Amino acid sequence: MTIFQTLQATGLPCAYSHFREVNAPKAPPYIVYVGNGQDTFQADDTHYWRRNRYQIEYYFTQKDEAAEATIEDLLLQNGFIYEKTEDVYLEEEGVFVIYYQV
Repeated sequence: MTIFQTLQATGLPCAYSHFREVNAPKAPPYIVYVGNGQDTFQADDTHYWRRNRYQIEYYFTQKDEAAEATIEDLLLQNGFIYEKTEDVYLEEEGVFVIYYQV
């Protein structure tokens, strides 16, 4: 599965970079993700291995450990190793966000 398909399987609204005004969710929870470079293994003037990196942003207003577990389980089941930040409160927006580095 692609990263987008994996995130869609959570059942949460999901978009690359941002939601367009037409399909933006009215309120959290939702997921936004962006490309964050690429890891590679290079030798002998060629690439032997490459993997795209992503930053996933999970926005919410109420803590939902089950939703977090769903995101994390789906990432692992589909071969995406991740690092997770603490809950970060965005005061200007009145929401929390957790960043996953994949």
